[in-house]
Amino acid sequence: MTSDGRPPLPESIQTPRLLLRRYRLTDAEDVFAYARDPEWGRFMPPVPRPYERQHADVFVAGQVLANWRQEPAWAIEHQGRVIGRVRLRLAPRHGRADLGYSIARWLWGRGLTTEAVSAVIDEAFRCLPLRKIAAGAIAENVGSIRVMQKVDMQREGVMRQHWVCQGQTCDSVHYGLLREEWEQRVAAARIERRTK
Repeated sequence: MTSDGRPPLPESIQTPRLLLRRYRLTDAEDVFAYARDPEWGRFMPPVPRPYERQHADVFVAGQVLANWRQEPAWAIEHQGRVIGRVRLRLAPRHGRADLGYSIARWLWGRGLTTEAVSAVIDEAFRCLPLRKIAAGAIAENVGSIRVMQKVDMQREGVMRQHWVCQGQTCDSVHYGLLREEWEQRVAAARIERRTK
Protein backbone atom coordinates (compact mmCIF):
# COMPACT_ATOMS: atom_id res chain seq x y z
CA MET A 1 0.00 0.00 0.00
CA THR A 2 1.04 3.60 -0.58
CA SER A 3 1.07 6.08 2.32
CA ASP A 4 -2.55 7.05 1.57
CA GLY A 5 -3.74 3.41 1.60
CA ARG A 6 -3.90 2.94 -2.17
CA PRO A 7 -2.32 -0.11 -3.83
CA PRO A 8 1.02 0.57 -5.55
CA LEU A 9 1.17 0.59 -9.33
CA PRO A 10 1.05 -2.98 -10.63
CA GLU A 11 4.21 -4.37 -12.19
CA SER A 12 2.15 -6.09 -14.87
CA ILE A 13 -1.07 -5.10 -16.61
CA GLN A 14 -3.00 -7.38 -18.96
CA THR A 15 -5.07 -5.87 -21.77
CA PRO A 16 -7.02 -7.74 -24.47
CA ARG A 17 -3.97 -7.91 -26.79
CA LEU A 18 -1.00 -6.94 -24.65
CA LEU A 19 0.97 -7.69 -21.52
CA LEU A 20 2.57 -4.64 -19.93
CA ARG A 21 5.29 -5.71 -17.51
CA ARG A 22 8.56 -4.66 -15.93
CA TYR A 23 11.62 -4.91 -18.13
CA ARG A 24 14.03 -7.87 -18.01
CA LEU A 25 17.63 -7.81 -19.20
CA THR A 26 16.69 -10.39 -21.84
CA ASP A 27 14.46 -7.77 -23.55
CA ALA A 28 17.43 -6.02 -25.19
CA GLU A 29 17.25 -8.05 -28.41
CA ASP A 30 13.57 -7.18 -28.92
CA VAL A 31 14.24 -3.49 -28.18
CA PHE A 32 17.11 -3.47 -30.68
CA ALA A 33 14.88 -5.08 -33.32
CA TYR A 34 12.47 -2.12 -33.36
CA ALA A 35 14.68 0.75 -32.17
CA ARG A 36 17.29 0.36 -34.95
CA ASP A 37 14.60 1.43 -37.45
CA PRO A 38 15.39 5.14 -38.08
CA GLU A 39 11.72 5.86 -38.78
CA TRP A 40 10.75 4.62 -35.31
CA GLY A 41 12.96 7.19 -33.56
CA ARG A 42 12.40 10.06 -35.97
CA PHE A 43 10.33 12.05 -33.46
CA MET A 44 12.34 11.12 -30.35
CA PRO A 45 15.24 13.58 -30.02
CA PRO A 46 17.31 11.66 -27.46
CA VAL A 47 17.43 8.39 -29.47
CA PRO A 48 20.97 7.78 -30.81
CA ARG A 49 21.48 7.39 -34.57
CA PRO A 50 22.56 4.92 -35.73
CA TYR A 51 20.98 2.81 -33.00
CA GLU A 52 23.29 -0.08 -32.11
CA ARG A 53 22.89 -3.17 -29.94
CA GLN A 54 24.86 -1.56 -27.09
CA HIS A 55 22.26 1.23 -26.96
CA ALA A 56 19.53 -1.37 -26.41
CA ASP A 57 21.58 -3.05 -23.66
CA VAL A 58 22.12 0.27 -21.85
CA PHE A 59 18.47 1.30 -22.26
CA VAL A 60 17.09 -1.99 -20.92
CA ALA A 61 19.57 -2.07 -18.00
CA GLY A 62 18.43 1.46 -17.11
CA GLN A 63 14.79 0.37 -17.14
CA VAL A 64 15.54 -2.65 -14.94
CA LEU A 65 17.44 -0.52 -12.40
CA ALA A 66 15.08 2.48 -12.42
CA ASN A 67 13.22 3.41 -9.26
CA TRP A 68 9.73 1.96 -9.80
CA ARG A 69 8.15 4.43 -7.34
CA GLN A 70 9.48 7.46 -9.24
CA GLU A 71 9.52 6.38 -12.87
CA PRO A 72 7.67 3.13 -13.54
CA ALA A 73 8.15 1.82 -17.08
CA TRP A 74 6.29 -1.11 -18.60
CA ALA A 75 7.64 -3.10 -21.52
CA ILE A 76 4.79 -3.68 -23.98
CA GLU A 77 4.73 -7.37 -24.88
CA HIS A 78 2.72 -8.57 -27.90
CA GLN A 79 2.72 -12.18 -29.06
CA GLY A 80 5.73 -12.96 -26.87
CA ARG A 81 7.93 -10.05 -28.03
CA VAL A 82 8.62 -6.64 -26.52
CA ILE A 83 7.39 -4.07 -29.03
CA GLY A 84 7.59 -0.81 -27.08
CA ARG A 85 7.05 0.81 -23.71
CA VAL A 86 4.88 3.08 -21.61
CA ARG A 87 6.45 5.03 -18.76
CA LEU A 88 5.33 7.50 -16.15
CA ARG A 89 7.52 10.14 -14.56
CA LEU A 90 5.83 10.86 -11.23
CA ALA A 91 5.80 14.31 -9.62
CA PRO A 92 3.94 13.50 -6.37
CA ARG A 93 4.40 16.96 -4.88
CA HIS A 94 2.42 18.36 -7.79
CA GLY A 95 -0.05 15.47 -8.07
CA ARG A 96 1.04 14.95 -11.66
CA ALA A 97 2.57 12.26 -13.84
CA ASP A 98 4.21 12.78 -17.23
CA LEU A 99 3.49 10.01 -19.70
CA GLY A 100 5.75 8.72 -22.47
CA TYR A 101 5.23 5.88 -24.94
CA SER A 102 6.53 4.28 -28.10
CA ILE A 103 5.85 1.21 -30.20
CA ALA A 104 7.55 -0.64 -33.05
CA ARG A 105 6.89 0.95 -36.44
CA TRP A 106 5.59 -2.26 -38.01
CA LEU A 107 2.69 -2.13 -35.51
CA TRP A 108 1.74 1.50 -35.99
CA GLY A 109 -1.91 2.18 -36.79
CA ARG A 110 -3.35 -0.90 -35.06
CA GLY A 111 -4.52 0.76 -31.84
CA LEU A 112 -1.96 -1.06 -29.69
CA THR A 113 -0.34 2.10 -28.34
CA THR A 114 -3.75 3.50 -27.38
CA GLU A 115 -4.61 0.21 -25.66
CA ALA A 116 -1.39 0.26 -23.64
CA VAL A 117 -1.55 3.97 -22.75
CA SER A 118 -5.20 3.74 -21.73
CA ALA A 119 -4.45 0.81 -19.39
CA VAL A 120 -1.58 2.68 -17.71
CA ILE A 121 -3.69 5.83 -17.30
CA ASP A 122 -6.47 3.79 -15.66
CA GLU A 123 -4.07 2.11 -13.22
CA ALA A 124 -2.28 5.37 -12.41
CA PHE A 125 -5.48 7.22 -11.52
CA ARG A 126 -6.80 4.19 -9.61
CA CYS A 127 -3.63 3.63 -7.58
CA LEU A 128 -2.10 7.07 -7.12
CA PRO A 129 -3.41 10.39 -5.77
CA LEU A 130 -2.86 12.13 -9.09
CA ARG A 131 -4.82 15.13 -10.26
CA LYS A 132 -3.37 15.14 -13.77
CA ILE A 133 -1.50 13.04 -16.34
CA ALA A 134 0.34 15.03 -19.00
CA ALA A 135 2.04 14.07 -22.27
CA GLY A 136 3.66 15.77 -25.21
CA ALA A 137 4.85 15.09 -28.74
CA ILE A 138 6.70 16.83 -31.52
CA ALA A 139 4.09 18.68 -33.58
CA GLU A 140 4.78 16.63 -36.74
CA ASN A 141 4.21 13.35 -34.87
CA VAL A 142 0.58 12.96 -35.90
CA GLY A 143 0.36 9.35 -34.69
CA SER A 144 1.45 10.19 -31.15
CA ILE A 145 -0.91 13.16 -31.00
CA ARG A 146 -3.74 10.90 -32.16
CA VAL A 147 -3.02 8.52 -29.25
CA MET A 148 -3.35 11.40 -26.77
CA GLN A 149 -6.65 12.42 -28.34
CA LYS A 150 -8.01 8.85 -28.30
CA VAL A 151 -7.44 8.58 -24.55
CA ASP A 152 -9.39 11.84 -24.08
CA MET A 153 -6.45 14.09 -23.28
CA GLN A 154 -7.06 17.78 -23.96
CA ARG A 155 -4.68 19.93 -25.95
CA GLU A 156 -3.09 22.49 -23.62
CA GLY A 157 -0.50 24.29 -25.67
CA VAL A 158 2.51 24.42 -27.93
CA MET A 159 6.12 25.02 -26.93
CA ARG A 160 7.74 26.60 -29.98
CA GLN A 161 11.12 25.37 -31.21
CA HIS A 162 11.36 23.19 -28.11
CA TRP A 163 13.35 20.25 -29.59
CA VAL A 164 16.03 19.71 -32.18
CA CYS A 165 15.18 16.72 -34.39
CA GLN A 166 17.49 15.61 -37.16
CA GLY A 167 19.11 19.04 -37.17
CA GLN A 168 15.80 20.93 -37.34
CA THR A 169 14.02 22.80 -34.55
CA CYS A 170 10.59 21.38 -33.78
CA ASP A 171 7.56 22.57 -31.87
CA SER A 172 6.24 20.42 -29.01
CA VAL A 173 2.48 19.95 -28.50
CA HIS A 174 1.22 19.26 -24.97
CA TYR A 175 -1.89 17.45 -23.76
CA GLY A 176 -3.32 16.66 -20.34
CA LEU A 177 -6.01 14.59 -18.67
CA LEU A 178 -7.44 15.69 -15.31
CA ARG A 179 -8.70 13.21 -12.75
CA GLU A 180 -12.28 14.48 -13.06
CA GLU A 181 -12.16 14.02 -16.84
CA TRP A 182 -10.90 10.46 -16.40
CA GLU A 183 -13.64 9.77 -13.83
CA GLN A 184 -16.28 11.02 -16.30
CA ARG A 185 -14.83 8.75 -19.00
CA VAL A 186 -14.94 5.71 -16.66
CA ALA A 187 -18.53 6.50 -15.62
CA ALA A 188 -19.62 6.89 -19.26
CA ALA A 189 -18.02 3.54 -20.15
CA ARG A 190 -19.89 1.84 -17.27
CA ILE A 191 -23.21 3.27 -18.47
CA GLU A 192 -22.47 2.18 -22.04
CA ARG A 193 -21.72 -1.39 -20.88
CA ARG A 194 -24.98 -1.53 -18.91
CA THR A 195 -27.08 -0.39 -21.86
CA LYS A 196 -25.66 -2.98 -24.27
